[in-house]
Amino acid sequence: MAGLGTGAAPFRAFMQHRAMLASKNIPVGPMLYYFGSRHRSEEYLYGEEIEAFLQDGVITHAGLAFSRDEKRKVYIQHKMLQDGRMLSDMLGQQKGQKGVFYLCGPTWPVPDVFEAIVGALVEYEGMDRTFAEQYIEDLKEEERYVLEVY
Repeated sequence: MAGLGTGAAPFRAFMQHRAMLASKNIPVGPMLYYFGSRHRSEEYLYGEEIEAFLQDGVITHAGLAFSRDEKRKVYIQHKMLQDGRMLSDMLGQQKGQKGVFYLCGPTWPVPDVFEAIVGALVEYEGMDRTFAEQYIEDLKEEERYVLEVY
């Protein structure tokens, strides 16, 4: 899941639902969560709750990108590039996973997020680029690659 700014709000319910399941000892699969905004101190929406979910294992891994906190701007697609193997394992074919990827927020990162996932599938799944691009289009049809952007 990737939430940019206020695009993070819908994902809070996913996390809370998983926490409820875990509290009842109902197994849940891994969850990767990407969040991006300009400043951690001002815009890390639900930050304390997310940190608690990470500590409790509700969120398996978080790629947090605060683009104005460092000299070099870092966005969620940069975090996704670093996590290519995990993304490939969850979305690809080789491990038999049935992962779902959600992106909510502004439209501007859509091409870069798409490229990060294509790159992961090429590098770690051994897909050629054209096949990886079509594979993502097929994931859209299966409602496993979902964009809610504005």
